[in-house]
Amino acid sequence: MTAEAPQRYIQHPCYPEVVAVACAGLLHIVAEIALSEMAARVYNAVASVGFLVYVIWRARVTHGALRAWGMRRDNFWSGLFAQLGFGAVATIAIVGYGLAINSLTLPWTFWMTVALYPAWGIAQQFALQNLIARNLTGVLSRPLAIAGAAAAIFAFAHYPRVDLVLLSLVAGFFFTLIYRRVPNLWAVGIVHGILGALAVYVVLNEDPGATLWSLMFRP
Repeated sequence: MTAEAPQRYIQHPCYPEVVAVACAGLLHIVAEIALSEMAARVYNAVASVGFLVYVIWRARVTHGALRAWGMRRDNFWSGLFAQLGFGAVATIAIVGYGLAINSLTLPWTFWMTVALYPAWGIAQQFALQNLIARNLTGVLSRPLAIAGAAAAIFAFAHYPRVDLVLLSLVAGFFFTLIYRRVPNLWAVGIVHGILGALAVYVVLNEDPGATLWSLMFRP
């Protein structure tokens, strides 16, 4: 590869990646509606492994891909502070909602979820920012349009859970808008993970930490 390869990678979108993500999201919806939630989870695990293999291959054959994908350290703190601005507003909104419906009593498994969820947040943000939003720059030029279209595709993958669709649409829009300005995948993934854990417990009233704990230490 020549020294110009990273720049060519940035300038030329890979539309099959957008198609692959859209198809993966559509198949997730089909699996959940036609089969079951468990079938959808199994499908998600298999699809995630498939995308991981692709990402590893793409990183090996494309010089500079990791930096282009926001996997960098030089702008981590600026990216984190930028994402925390939205994170603070979102946290206030979630806490206010929790106070209104009296759902702010968090179990200890919440903290376990907070510790683990950023890893999933990074994976989701990789798909949103690099497989979707980056590739939309070939057909859209305005940051608001890119963020809106990327967030819509990302949110669609969470159907038929309307609550998840709405949460993903709002969060995906602001995450993408900020990431376009300060592209650091670690920063946006961490904030996504923390906000996601808080929303799951307070807004969705679910306890994935308890489910994971029971699977790990079931007698």
